[in-house]
Amino acid sequence: MVKLRLLIVLFVALLPALVRPVMAEDTLRLVIPDMRPVVGEMIPVTIRGEYTGAISLSSITFPDSPAYDWIQVARDRWAQERVEGRLVGVFERRIAVFPRVSGSLTIGPVTHHLTKAEGMTRPTFDVVAGAVTLTVAPYPGAGRPLAARHFTVQDEFSKDPAELREGETLTRRITLTAEGTMAHLLPARPEIREPWLISFTAPEIRETRLTAEGPVAVAIWEWSMRPHTGEVGSLMPIQFPWFNTLIREMRGAVTLPVQIGLGGFGDNMAGAAAPPARFGLNAGLALAGGLILALLVALPGQRAGGWRQALRGLKARFPNPNLRALKAAAAGGDLAALRHAARDYAAHERAFGRAVDEGALADLDRAIYGPQAGGTQFAGAQSAGAQSAGNPVKGEGGTAFDRAAFLGRIMARGA
Repeated sequence: MVKLRLLIVLFVALLPALVRPVMAEDTLRLVIPDMRPVVGEMIPVTIRGEYTGAISLSSITFPDSPAYDWIQVARDRWAQERVEGRLVGVFERRIAVFPRVSGSLTIGPVTHHLTKAEGMTRPTFDVVAGAVTLTVAPYPGAGRPLAARHFTVQDEFSKDPAELREGETLTRRITLTAEGTMAHLLPARPEIREPWLISFTAPEIRETRLTAEGPVAVAIWEWSMRPHTGEVGSLMPIQFPWFNTLIREMRGAVTLPVQIGLGGFGDNMAGAAAPPARFGLNAGLALAGGLILALLVALPGQRAGGWRQALRGLKARFPNPNLRALKAAAAGGDLAALRHAARDYAAHERAFGRAVDEGALADLDRAIYGPQAGGTQFAGAQSAGAQSAGNPVKGEGGTAFDRAAFLGRIMARGA
């Protein structure tokens, strides 16, 4: 009984040493740079503690919040540093915070639970870093916010898409890389569907990689594609608007238009840009930084007009996908087929802001539906692409239609 009383007295005497308030020399704070971030932009947060004594155990938890996402970007750092003339133990943990909404954002408080070694005792301490409040600006663009220091788009093909053999399948791979963001903030995978194309989508790869400079988000998309109509088709550019955190303005990345067709129809590719490089072999021949690297187009503030104008100018550099059908129809003797092909060709030209010779279309309609249209035929030529003037052939009704002149007029691109 006496021994039990002694143990109780001893426990009561040691209790204040086992659990005590934090010592005045121990501090913990959140270090955040002076910034006014936008929604989705990385906010670097450093949790810094300065402690005295020998620390045997520690635990710290960064608080979750519906107002932000966060990720630890480096291992914890423990070191001995001299602060204001005294040697202290320094603890640092680096966190990246990504605000989800605009307005006032509060980060913290954060509590560091410490156990120190003081002789035969192991007292515990709680050191608290006060909360920090920032103001978050709205994302200056539309859609899913993507804010990064650097953003690239790499567009690759397993083979030349313009020289496929019949029944052959090619693989397209698009890789997005964004520095200073997380993978779930990258754009959603686009749909690639065309009536002339069979397309199968591989599972998406989306991951966040930690580097010395911070998180890097990567998304990889793959499609297996095979044209099934035999005609040349065009895949339009894919746009990726993003906010450049270094220059504080919206930018844009765009894939190049892609012509897909069977080999042997090379004449319809005249004037087209060189096809994308193959995997690995021709990587250095593509735009710097990747195979068919996205063209970085400046967006004037939040105005979408400049973006659309730049994209329209990019599309205008590539041939009309209906050109082959137009030439093939001109080589035949069916005026109705030529009219159908010419209408498709003209519609594509108008869609990209290029002028069309409406008079040439009207002449073709008069040749078909005019009072003397019954005997109209085409003049002979050496090839469907001939631009030299042929001798008009008169039909039974006496109407003449010069196919070479018609092609020259309809294919002349306006500004």
